Parts: sequence; structure tokens; C-alpha cells
Amino acid sequence: MNWHRFHTSASLALLRTLLICINIIFLISGGVLFLLGIVLRSQLTTFLDITPEMSSSSPYILIGLGLIIFFIGLFAFWCTIRGHVALLYIYATVVFLIFVAEILLAVTVLMKQQTYEETFKTSLNNVMRQYPKEPMASHINRLQKALACCGVDSYMDWFLTPYDSERLQVPESCCKKTLNHTCTREDLKKEYLAADINTNGCYSTVISAIKNNYPIFGGIIIAIALFPLIGVILACCLARQMSKQRYEQVD
Repeated sequence: MNWHRFHTSASLALLRTLLICINIIFLISGGVLFLLGIVLRSQLTTFLDITPEMSSSSPYILIGLGLIIFFIGLFAFWCTIRGHVALLYIYATVVFLIFVAEILLAVTVLMKQQTYEETFKTSLNNVMRQYPKEPMASHINRLQKALACCGVDSYMDWFLTPYDSERLQVPESCCKKTLNHTCTREDLKKEYLAADINTNGCYSTVISAIKNNYPIFGGIIIAIALFPLIGVILACCLARQMSKQRYEQVD
């Protein structure tokens, strides 16, 4: 009987330690998502505003998800320390629902990937047609400078817009940063335009960057999804061991 109690106590200690470690990672991931949402809202507003359909909610989803994960992590700490079986099962249920929601969100994003790409491309074209009207002019100028790109698919897309259809010139934001001479609209002549500007389109630049980093994104998504599942398993095991210990104490 003593051996069984020792085995149960050791199992409880191990499960508590593992669950605390998972909760720490859970708290950190929640904080990272929250900060990422803040940064996305404050630093990338210009880029997100080019695609209004996607910009309004993206940062706030990350902020909200980060806060939810953070507070659930705190709740998990309290459940683990208190050792209340019912609370552990409640925690496991809530985290499992978060796990399911993350899977559904990932599947939805994958299914709508083509739609998002088309929306981004359409939005870029719409912004270019409105150039040089503000605030869209500032958005596209900052995007082209930051990504060293010009136009949607190439710099020649500007020739199809009302802005440059006659003069065959592009905005100054298309100019290369390594130019030895000034880059004003007077300098941007058709005969040497391609040598002085970034010729790659912004759409292809963004899409290529995303696709090249798919393994990194996939790893992050898998990690974020797996930790809640591990937490569910550990919480259920801990609750079961606690119940077992109580029965042994009664015996």
C-alpha cells in the first residue's frame, strides 16, 4: 500500500511540474501573441491599410487571442496549485476548445489562401489607380520603399494607371536606395527608368516572402496548436492522479 501511495505521489509531483512548464510556455506564447498584435497595429498600419478587408481585425484577433491564452495560463497555475480536480477538468475543457478553434482557424486560412492573395492584389491595383490621392499615396509609397518594390507585378503596372499613363514614369518611392544621383520625377525618364528603380512588383515580393517562410510559419502554428493539447492531456492525468490519491488516503 505504501508503495502505491509513493508511486501516486511521485506521479503527482511529475505531472504538476510538467503542467507548470507547459503553463509557463502558454503564458509566454500568450504574451508574444499580444505583443505581436500591438506591433502589427502600430508599426504595420500602413501596409495593412492597403487591404482594408484584412486590416481591421487582424491585429485585434492576435491581441484578443494573446490575452485569452495568458489568462487561461494564470487560471491553470491556480488550478495546479490548488489541486482541485473539478477545476482541472474545466481547464482541460477550455484549452481543448481553444485547440479546436486554432485548428479550424488554420484550416480556414489555408482554404482561403488564394482568396487572400487575390484580395491583396486587387487592393494594390485599386490603391495605384487612386494615386496620388491621400492617404493611399502614403500607403503605397511606404510599402514600395520598405520592400524595395514597384507596382503590382512589375514597375510597368504604373504605366497603366491614370497617374503615369502618358508620361511613362513612376513614383519616387520606386527608386533604388543605392542611386548615385537624385531621384526626382524629372530624373525618371523612360530611357533609363529600369536601371534606376526597383523593377520587382510588390505583390510578387510579398507572396514570395510568405511562401519562402512557409516552413517557419508551419512550425510556429504546429507548436502553438500542440501545447494546448499537451496541456489538456497533463491536466486530465493530474486530475485523475489526484482522485486516485484521495481514494488511497481513504483506504
